[in-house]
Amino acid sequence: MGAQTSACGEDRMLAGRDVSGGPESGNHKFMAIVIGTNESIEAMTRRLGPKPVHMSRVIGRGAKHAIIDRVEFDGRNRMGLCLRLEKRRIFSKIRGRLKQGRGHVGNKKMSRTYHGLVWNMVRDPVEEFLRPHNYEAHRLDFQCDYDCRDFVRDRGWGPASPGAAHALADILAWGNSHGLEPKGAICLDLSDRLEEQMIRHFR
Repeated sequence: MGAQTSACGEDRMLAGRDVSGGPESGNHKFMAIVIGTNESIEAMTRRLGPKPVHMSRVIGRGAKHAIIDRVEFDGRNRMGLCLRLEKRRIFSKIRGRLKQGRGHVGNKKMSRTYHGLVWNMVRDPVEEFLRPHNYEAHRLDFQCDYDCRDFVRDRGWGPASPGAAHALADILAWGNSHGLEPKGAICLDLSDRLEEQMIRHFR
């Protein structure tokens, strides 16, 4: 059965974001982005169980690894991006450099610049995925929890309540932070490029 479409022939799209990391690196060491047709996203979450899975509620490393093994992104109707960002490390370095130069930049300004740089680095694969579905990136509403809402709002998207797409992003982010890549996921280490561009912007 094909993807559900609207009256004008475009596929109905779901999108989700989540972040992860350890106590030392902070929650924004990794970010996961999941985008797909409603049918594809819902089918993948049903494959994992009757309700969307959240890794914090799954008991045992073996059970979590089994979930990662069952997740798959086909690149046509469902895409997953794993991004290594190292936000805490980058912000600490920028603040240290600004302090040495007796400069100051507010957290909001620094975050908006950072969010813009992240989006610029992933825009091409996102738009390439959406193009066959006749869907434009600016129309996405990202399912997310509180720790991603600033990112979503800063880029002009509407944040949506967590659902199936956010559940897959949660799984993807957890897997990335533990060195596990679901089948078909695109994993990009953007941390060095982000640091270089942030330093250039705030020097």
